[in-house]
Amino acid sequence: MSPGVLDEQSLRVLLVEDNPGDARLLQEELREFSSSTRFEVVHVERLGDALRVVSEARVDAVLLDLSLPDGHGLGNISRMLQAAPSVPLVVLTGTDDERLAVQAVHQGAQDYLVKGQVTGPLLVRALRYAIERKRVEEGLKREEAARQTAVFREQFLGILGHDLRNPLQAISGNAALLLRYGGLAEPQRKSVNRISISADRMARMINDLLDFTRTRLGGGYALNRARMNVHDVVQQVVEELEVAHPKRRFELSLSGNGWGEWDADRIAQAASNLVGNAVQYSPEDTAVTVSLRDEGDGVRLDVHNQGLPIPAERLPHIFDPFVRAQDMRSAQRNGLGLGLYITHEIVRAHGGLLRVTSTPQEGTRFWLHLPRTHTKV
Repeated sequence: MSPGVLDEQSLRVLLVEDNPGDARLLQEELREFSSSTRFEVVHVERLGDALRVVSEARVDAVLLDLSLPDGHGLGNISRMLQAAPSVPLVVLTGTDDERLAVQAVHQGAQDYLVKGQVTGPLLVRALRYAIERKRVEEGLKREEAARQTAVFREQFLGILGHDLRNPLQAISGNAALLLRYGGLAEPQRKSVNRISISADRMARMINDLLDFTRTRLGGGYALNRARMNVHDVVQQVVEELEVAHPKRRFELSLSGNGWGEWDADRIAQAASNLVGNAVQYSPEDTAVTVSLRDEGDGVRLDVHNQGLPIPAERLPHIFDPFVRAQDMRSAQRNGLGLGLYITHEIVRAHGGLLRVTSTPQEGTRFWLHLPRTHTKV
């Protein structure tokens, strides 16, 4: 914040001084020489009271005596900064000791004033500069934290995207070769098939973690929009799930105009998550209904199942990460609980909406609306 902004506001200063005469003199100096900035002074005599004040109310700066009834020396600085690390601190002492001044600054104080030598202009300038320096320090800390977060994100994404997926792809590829050309006996074939299924499930988990990390650490979804027919994508998703779940019944309804500007892979991922969830959380003897139709300026996809309703207390958080639609005991655990969160983020990245209703009478219905075109802001 610039000095000009400081001039336009009132600053709340906490004065921690047990000598009534010194406290009164400091307050009078601030009142007399603070023509451009108004200082509201809160005075306490004990360090314990000061720690309580900074924890309960806004304080813009602290004037701290190093000799108090319940605290003495540089230890006062560490206790104050522990309670309020972002509040600038100006130390007051009756000793003109340059070594102590340097130590106080090293401990985290922004400035050092000797009682008896403090004038009004010096006191005002010390407070204003202390506030400015602290704001600069906090800004640098935020920049460094953002830089470290970016480094962590790139390292973590690299581990997920390369170091874990590459060996997993080798496992999946070799398992597929064994199933196709290995001439395996039936017991061996079953074992290799379990390896293949487990590797595919692990790959989905890694992809979910990649998506989750990108969204939570600021990477977001990089959509590859192109003109596409969403009818074709949804039909392919349903057909793939029919192959994976041959005993289940799927009812697919497509109507209207399916053309729009979307990311086909991401839309397929979102649709697969919703239909896959409907399969997972509904009885085998019931149908999963998928319908796609025109609505307003876009299309609406509905996925309905007749499973147990989502508990009412879970509905407001259903699109949060690591939240499951049902109790984990009511369905097989096939993921990390990130599917609905990722689906929500994909729909939001397209400028759409994702909603859910769930009752014992009507079952559970997830629906999403996708605008056909992307409007740049």
